[in-house]
Amino acid sequence: MVRLLTWNVNGLRAILKRRFGSLAALLNHLQADIICFQETKLTRLELEREFALVDGWESFFVFCRTRTGYSGVATFCRAGIAVPVAAQEGITGVLCLEASSGGADAGALANCYGELHARFSQEELKDIDNEGRCVITDHGSFVLFNIYGPALSMEDNIEARFAYKLRFYEALQCRADALRAAGRRVIITGDLNISPAKIDLCDPAEQFEERRDRKWLHCWLTDGGGPFVDVFRQFHPNRKDAYTCWNTATGARVNNYGTRIDLILAADAQRAQHAQPPAAQTSQPSQPGTCDGARSVHMLHVHRQAGDSAFLAVFLSAPIS
Repeated sequence: MVRLLTWNVNGLRAILKRRFGSLAALLNHLQADIICFQETKLTRLELEREFALVDGWESFFVFCRTRTGYSGVATFCRAGIAVPVAAQEGITGVLCLEASSGGADAGALANCYGELHARFSQEELKDIDNEGRCVITDHGSFVLFNIYGPALSMEDNIEARFAYKLRFYEALQCRADALRAAGRRVIITGDLNISPAKIDLCDPAEQFEERRDRKWLHCWLTDGGGPFVDVFRQFHPNRKDAYTCWNTATGARVNNYGTRIDLILAADAQRAQHAQPPAAQTSQPSQPGTCDGARSVHMLHVHRQAGDSAFLAVFLSAPIS
């Protein structure tokens, strides 16, 4: 049995300094086999041993290529249990094709793009992946997407940023559909920056269900006729106030005035039904879901040399091959 966990840490360096002291202490505290972090906010040059190397773990990092201290995701896999057979930077594969390695680490993932490259220009493909928002790992019995979805903030050109967000998720759907068409099970996890339904938001607006990104997600989930199951809602269909993100500027977490935007989605009902909810926490989880307004190399496999946000977890009973 494999335990999968996702957490938007809102700065990996900060969470280690403020709460855990070391990466080993953090990974041990979370007690999972695959741990997906979003918003690491690290650059390639800032990635020191203390942020990546822990005995018994393999790590896969992606960094934002356009800004410093922004975005970034990392997947940690426990050695001997969940180490992937292949990994890839980004959704589209275009950055791997540009890399000097030719994307050799991508394995069979490199052959599953479907209509993706025909639907988007090369420039659009680069734009989708340049912000360091996705690591894909192939675990044999399933393919895992670790996603940090685009958010909208007051500093952005809202119209342009929203268009980017829709392109990002259109590309994600193309890639996931291609993998499923090739017979692969797919799990998508992370901070999607979309609350699926009114029950997942403290104060849904009257036009809540009309926003295009939310309509897209609804159609992709089984409730809307799509192939993906919202694993949390399968186990807790009616639970309210189950939020993962709060506005820290207003102290909203104290009153649990938030939203659920961190998700684990499974490629089909059969996959989700094979999942088991994690055991009840015996202690308070570590500083769930802090955000400040909107929230809370390049693909690098960190090889070992010889010699603030809420987290979600689910057990997967399918074997790792």
